Amino acid sequence: MSNKIPAEVNKPAQPRPEYPRPILRRDHWLNLNGRWQFQPDPKDQGLKDRWFHETQFEDSIVVPFPIESEASEQHNLTPERVNWYHRQFLLPVTWEANILLHIGACDHWTRVFVNGQEVGQHRGGYVPIKFDISHAVRAGENNITIRVEDSDSWTQPRGKQAGTTKWPIDYDTVTGIWQTVWLEPVSDNHITSIQSEFTLETNTLTCSIESSRHHKGKIELTLIDDAIPVARVEGQFDARAEAKISLTIPDPKLWSPESPWLYTVKLVLFDESGVIIDTAESYTGLREIGKKDGAITINGQTIYLRGVLDQGYFEGGWYTALDDATIKRDVELTLSLGFNCARKHQKIEDPRYFYWADKLGLLVWEEMPSGRIFSNELVRTFTDEWMSVLSRDRQHPCIIAWVPFNESWGVWHQADRTQQRAFVDAMVSLTRTLDNSRLIVGNDGWEFSTGDLWTLHVYEGETGNIRDRISELMDNPAATVAGGPRPRIGALAGADVAGLPILLTECGGIGYKASDLEGDEFAYGELPTTEADLLERFENVAETIADADQLCGFVWTQLTDVQQEVNGVLYFDRSSKLPIETIRRIMQRPGADIATPQ
Repeated sequence: MSNKIPAEVNKPAQPRPEYPRPILRRDHWLNLNGRWQFQPDPKDQGLKDRWFHETQFEDSIVVPFPIESEASEQHNLTPERVNWYHRQFLLPVTWEANILLHIGACDHWTRVFVNGQEVGQHRGGYVPIKFDISHAVRAGENNITIRVEDSDSWTQPRGKQAGTTKWPIDYDTVTGIWQTVWLEPVSDNHITSIQSEFTLETNTLTCSIESSRHHKGKIELTLIDDAIPVARVEGQFDARAEAKISLTIPDPKLWSPESPWLYTVKLVLFDESGVIIDTAESYTGLREIGKKDGAITINGQTIYLRGVLDQGYFEGGWYTALDDATIKRDVELTLSLGFNCARKHQKIEDPRYFYWADKLGLLVWEEMPSGRIFSNELVRTFTDEWMSVLSRDRQHPCIIAWVPFNESWGVWHQADRTQQRAFVDAMVSLTRTLDNSRLIVGNDGWEFSTGDLWTLHVYEGETGNIRDRISELMDNPAATVAGGPRPRIGALAGADVAGLPILLTECGGIGYKASDLEGDEFAYGELPTTEADLLERFENVAETIADADQLCGFVWTQLTDVQQEVNGVLYFDRSSKLPIETIRRIMQRPGADIATPQ
């Protein structure tokens, strides 16, 4: 088994041809993935020399794969700070509406030019970019040029992308376009998002639909169960850009990991005179997430979370899976290994991942990539990007928890610097304002200030018996959780953890490497030398977690090896270090006495 990325990657004629926004679909769109012209700009002279008017660059790149990846055919692990992309496209002759340009994600500062005219700028590497380019396009052939600038600064959210410093848990960087680029024709006023919230007590589904403009028209929503309409309701915008609709669903089919039932949602937008101006299709899962008596509930029933930390890196494509089947495979593997939840760690994942999690019944925690230097820039960029994350993904039923911060990264001094603690608390409040239907983990692992769950990171060898360690922390929440030069405590002064569900959201971390891997491997504790030793270590940690009856779940580090971090239950190529059935048995031991929600 090898952790190394293969030199050769098989790629389809057009990479990633599937529809990129499964939660809000329209019939007409144009995929711009594929080979683009490419030009590094080491002296940052492109703007001065007006490269946005150029139609020929010297090199090429395959979009939507980051510059560092093999699949991009650049495979440059130290790309220039500024890089340019260019391609031509033919505007479909039937498109007479407004034209939107979408870029699923591009790291980090993106400037877009169409036919030499700048149509917009965007900062942030993890959320969708959308520009109306109607004023710049023309019939027939068009030129699109994209300037991308990135930095190695930790004052921008960058997750585990190594910059000026590389921790043993950091990886190579991600630069440039890394999700699908596409065009979409829309009306001047059109649907931009939908958010659903289900209330179990009354079997009520409340939907908030947003439009691109304030108007006095109406929205019609049809809920469809297996091709059969079960409800049709209307809502009014009343000179706003948001309408809310509530409907009662008799005998609803609930969404759960065991039965991930999805309803189709059809949306029709009307103008003031009753003319249809937009149609779109979404879906929803009817489920209610909550907490009660120190436990997490789904649809009113207690669930024990068996989670795995998932970094979201892929062979060949790095941040970007080579195809949709690869994303689906990761969801299927996670479930087959005995986990019912993935904590997507320090990366905002491709929407196709959440689609497959919705379809297959995998619970997900979504976590914002961190910066590591507290600054005004970090506060601005982090807040803007996190709000876009919530807007993009809050319709996905698989997502049951939002995680703005991890282990105090970027807010290292909350205990004695009020601004940093206020920032964390503000992100929790802002998250709850935009979505009150999910659990919120304010700062996962250490230094609890506010949130719905008390989560702790404890690895093998750090504390001995986990049950006793949890008991000590319950008696004294301000006790130390993690040591080192800046010891981290469980809860900050004045924080109230009484009655909150307690989870061990990083544990395990047991390394095991392929024989041909050489270098400075990282794992927690000594590396096992045989599969038998690895199995014993897995079983011992799982048994210790199972004995800690205070816990209502755990997150095992981690799904796959990534570069020097060799503590995956799978190798980077997704082959298993132990038989999958064996891992499944081990991971299902904790919480085995908890009833499964139906």
